[in-house]
Amino acid sequence: MRKLLLIIAIATITVVAKAQNKVTTAKSTPEMVYYYASFGIARVKNAADGKEVFVPFIGSNTGGNMKECRNSDNKIICFETTTNGFNYITSLGWELWWHDDHYNAIQRWVIRKKIPKQDLQKYMEEDMILTDSIERIPSAVEELQRMVK
Repeated sequence: MRKLLLIIAIATITVVAKAQNKVTTAKSTPEMVYYYASFGIARVKNAADGKEVFVPFIGSNTGGNMKECRNSDNKIICFETTTNGFNYITSLGWELWWHDDHYNAIQRWVIRKKIPKQDLQKYMEEDMILTDSIERIPSAVEELQRMVK
């Protein structure tokens, strides 16, 4: 019985030692970073039937313009409820990250999605402006204080 246990122990040690000595080749995966964009859902009227619908809008990576979501046939995507607009954007891999409702006058979200770092650098370079000097813009509070003086 002891000989059998000794043989099993030696076989187990051999298998474990071989498994630890295997060299695994790591696959090169790009570093992923978050890409942030503005997101909103607007209530609009469908011109085809006159019904009110909700359209998701995503900020573009250049100029900060908001563009309505479109399908592969370039048709504007509309929903009967805002919830389905959120479901749609999350189905594309976006995460709802930050909400700013400006006292419910404007509803805007910041959404994020993991993309390769090289893609983010490309998007940043497209929208980057280089200058030699800048001028500070006073805040609304500072403007009000200046007017009161």
